[in-house]
Amino acid sequence: MAKRKKYLLGIDLGGTKVLAVLLNPRFGRVAEKKLKIEANGGEKLFWRTMTQAVTGVLEEAGVPSKSLQTIGIGAPGMIDFSEGKVLLAPNLSFLRNYPLGRRLRKTFGVSVTVENDVNAGLYGEYRFGAARGYRHAVGIFPGTGVGGAFLLDGRIYRGATGAAGEIGHILMNLPSFSESPRGLETLENLTGRLAIAADAGYLILKQKARNLFREVGGDLRKIKSKALSRAAKSGDTAIRDLITAKAKVLGIAMANVVNLLNPEVVVLGGGLMEALGKWVLPAAQQTMRRYALAPVVKSVKVVPAELGDYAVAVGAASLAYEALDKDRRGD
Repeated sequence: MAKRKKYLLGIDLGGTKVLAVLLNPRFGRVAEKKLKIEANGGEKLFWRTMTQAVTGVLEEAGVPSKSLQTIGIGAPGMIDFSEGKVLLAPNLSFLRNYPLGRRLRKTFGVSVTVENDVNAGLYGEYRFGAARGYRHAVGIFPGTGVGGAFLLDGRIYRGATGAAGEIGHILMNLPSFSESPRGLETLENLTGRLAIAADAGYLILKQKARNLFREVGGDLRKIKSKALSRAAKSGDTAIRDLITAKAKVLGIAMANVVNLLNPEVVVLGGGLMEALGKWVLPAAQQTMRRYALAPVVKSVKVVPAELGDYAVAVGAASLAYEALDKDRRGD
């Protein structure tokens, strides 16, 4: 490979934004470009935004596209890793069987690796962050949904169809096997942002969250992680209790995963953790240790993610670089 091709590009594609991060050969950040994604804008607007993010970050750094070695992208939803295709992205409905890798490769003339965003985030933490030095890791990223990823013997486990890691859909209760109806509860609809916002809104109605009410009024859309954090710090004990209760539910799911996969470390990340981690992590960890098998859980560490907004982009770039290196060696 010619020396001029020395840069790597990592992209974090979310339901509302795309973050492109240009990296040097040592994975140091050189430049970044963040643009808003219009989920209802359709495929043409999406593609224009994607290409603008890539060309924008190159222009920011003064780097020509011919200097790129490879592009890695972490995308939401179900991914066909081998084909570089987005099979299904719940928040971007037009990305169904979408050949994202092929389109980027054709446009920019470099190899492209497409990975699920949570898988890429955990891999970034494994290479450069909180999971560094471990070979068996679980990543759980609570947010609007609850994303999960598994690292087994140093490799991302994708499952038979690329859908492994859907921890948010773990069932948290038994269905009714009689004629009386009983709904199923999942980890996501108990601990996702919408569930927390609904419960926090109820506390506002009960006049038990006065600080939160001062900030958001009656608009549930404004009840996000940072607002909850500010309310809890300002003295809304009911909000702190709510966060702790949700963390304990998360701890039960963590116990199930620990019993099943026997990891060395559980990494908790995402926006919820960044804002509320001081309450979430200890409660989740304590519950996990109480209910998981003692011989299995005693050596498991629970740690907060370290890379923040850059985990997905850096992890995707790392996976892309390793795929490129395998191609060079003919593996």
